[in-house]
Amino acid sequence: MNLEILDTFQEEGATCRLCKTSLEEYISNLPDDFQEFDIQRSLVQNHFLDKIFSTLLKKQHIPLIVLVSEDLVNEDDVKQEAGVTSFKLSKNFKILDGLQRSHRLKEIWDTISFIKEDFKDDDKKLTVVQASRKISKTLRSKKIDPSIFRKVLKEYRKNSSEIIKLFDGNNIWLEVWFSLKRDDQIKKMLVLNAGHKSVNIKHQIELLFLNQLDTLKGKIGEKGEIFREKDKSSIQYSKERKKGQYHFSHLISAFVSLLEGRPVTTNAEYSAAHAFSDETEFNSYLSDVDADILNSFVEAITSLDKGSPSDKEVRWFGREVVLSGIFGAIGAVAKKKNTDSPKEDILSTITNFVDTHTLPRFFKNLNVEGFEEWRNQQNLSSINIGNKNKSKVFEATRQFLEGKIDSEIDWANVKEIEK
Repeated sequence: MNLEILDTFQEEGATCRLCKTSLEEYISNLPDDFQEFDIQRSLVQNHFLDKIFSTLLKKQHIPLIVLVSEDLVNEDDVKQEAGVTSFKLSKNFKILDGLQRSHRLKEIWDTISFIKEDFKDDDKKLTVVQASRKISKTLRSKKIDPSIFRKVLKEYRKNSSEIIKLFDGNNIWLEVWFSLKRDDQIKKMLVLNAGHKSVNIKHQIELLFLNQLDTLKGKIGEKGEIFREKDKSSIQYSKERKKGQYHFSHLISAFVSLLEGRPVTTNAEYSAAHAFSDETEFNSYLSDVDADILNSFVEAITSLDKGSPSDKEVRWFGREVVLSGIFGAIGAVAKKKNTDSPKEDILSTITNFVDTHTLPRFFKNLNVEGFEEWRNQQNLSSINIGNKNKSKVFEATRQFLEGKIDSEIDWANVKEIEK
């Protein structure tokens, strides 16, 4: 892709080039997998983005798009000619900000190409709606949005030559980053989206942990199926969960709860507090997660799954509040040992929990039906039911591990978290 360099910026070892190019140059050089970037959210519906076609028609400004090149910056590739400084960017790049705009521009590009090259508009008496209905199967097979097809066809009938020139006659600005570290990519992505349509909190949490917990994701993935928020919402997942299925955001909540020894809520406040956190304790266990603790955590999660006696327990363990409460309690019991080896305390407590005698007793005492009965009796308008659920599960699990519960759990009488 040929890019004109407008400015250059250096930031902590990374180089950013502010560039200009034609829309045709940008869209025609998009990688085939441009939508596949693991820190990006999924495509969303947004009626403002649906107005991009009219923006093109009026030759109005399209907001800047931010790219991350996987190549090293090369000053030798910069050329100067007729007062213009330029370079060629390979297709080895990802879209850090502007995926939604790029996707819609690509849809418009593909639609114009289809109308120009493949569509035979023989019967001008047909309205654009009638024409789209007539070839609905073709549009579906080519993954062309019928609403975009109708908009483009309407304008194409008025002035085909102008529509064909829409992309080579419009320019776009691009920020291209070289040598931008993975953590910095994530931080910039969150900042860039701060003023846009809200990024789902679960997706934000996943981004914060994506590097540090890739190992966890891989280990869980070997034993079952793992969902990201952009693949399936945590709410939908919890309702449909089957054995061997896990939600990444829930695993994160459970793991952090284990390490902190308390149930952690992965909400907006948690995300904001840790996105740019410099707290030593927090960053230390995220940047250098202990492999033994991860392995034990995976063993505990899968043991809970395999040991579930019925579908009701399987779905119960599909709730973030349940996993956060259980593993927060395991961490709390480990911390209470107060020895010189916190790692060994966590490992021994997890080992005790998944012991061949302990886990069956836990399921025998669990009383999920009693939990649901207690929960349904709560006045949801006057309490935070999520916090109350976590508190109950945390305290019941902690009492069980400390040998204070050896019969069916009476959820109504389980105290909330003791400070």
